[in-house]
Amino acid sequence: MSKPLVLSLAVLSVLYAGAAHATPWFTQDPRTLPQGMWRVEEHVLYSDIDSGLANGDAVPLPNGVTDASALTLHTRLRYGVRDDLTVFVDLPWVQKRVHTPSGLLDNDGLGDVQFLAKWKYDEDKAAGWRRAFAGFVKLDTGDSEGMPPLLATGSAQTDYGLIHLWEWRHAGSTWYANTGYVLRDTRSDTGVNPGDWILLNLAAEHPIGDTHANFVWEINGRREARSRQGGQSLASSGSTIVSLTPGLQYVDKKPNGRSITWEAGVQVPIFKHGDLPALPDYTVYAGGYAIF
Repeated sequence: MSKPLVLSLAVLSVLYAGAAHATPWFTQDPRTLPQGMWRVEEHVLYSDIDSGLANGDAVPLPNGVTDASALTLHTRLRYGVRDDLTVFVDLPWVQKRVHTPSGLLDNDGLGDVQFLAKWKYDEDKAAGWRRAFAGFVKLDTGDSEGMPPLLATGSAQTDYGLIHLWEWRHAGSTWYANTGYVLRDTRSDTGVNPGDWILLNLAAEHPIGDTHANFVWEINGRREARSRQGGQSLASSGSTIVSLTPGLQYVDKKPNGRSITWEAGVQVPIFKHGDLPALPDYTVYAGGYAIF
C-alpha cells in the first residue's frame, strides 16, 4: 500500500470520525468485555523515519540510509472470559521500506505477536471509576535474523510487561491513565539486552456537542534504560520519548451492548532525549473495531 493511499485512508476516517465512550489507541484502558463477548480491531499505522537521536539531537540514519517507513496492518482480538477478565492477542503484519544510496530495500512479514490479560479489580459506576491490571508477553515472532533494525519486522527478543490502568468520568469527559514496566529480554541476534521500559500514559475523550463524536488526545511517555552486553552498560543507548497523539472517534451503538467504532489520529514526538538509531517523525493511524 502506498504512502498517499495510507494518508487518504486516514483523512477519510477523520471525516467520519469521533467516539462516544470508546477508548484511546496508544493508552490502555481498564475496561473489560462482558463474559462471552468479542472485540475485533483492525488498524493501519504508517510511520515515516528520516533521523535518529544522539545526545538528544537529531542525527542521520545509520549506514547511509536517507529515509525509511513502516506500514503495519494491526489486528487485535479481545474476548471476555469473565465480566472482570478480558484476554486478547495482537497480530501485526509489517511492511518496511528503506532508501539507501544503492537503492530501495524492503521487507514484509509478521511482526511480534503479543498476548495480554486484563483484570478489572475495582469499579464504581456511580463515581465513574474503573481500575485494572494488565500483564502481557510479546513474543519474538517477527523477522529479524540477519536484518538491519530498520528492515526487521520483529525485535529479536521477548518482552514481559505489567501495567496499572485507571479511568475516571467527569463533567462529560472520560480520562484514562496507565503506568507500566516492561522487562526486555536479550536479543537473539546481537546478544544485547535492551534497556527496560517505564511507560506513562494519559488520555482523555471530550464529546463534540450532542453528536456521537469525541475529540481524543493522548500524551504517551516512554523511558528506556541503557542497554547492556556481557554485564556492561553500553554507551549511546537509553532514551526518553514523550509523544502527543490527537485524534477523533465515532461510535455507532447497536442493541445488546454491541457497537462499531471508527477512529483516526496521528502521534508526534514532542520531547526527545538520549540515543536512538531511528525515531519516527510521526505515526498516522486509522481503523476501527466492533464489539459483539
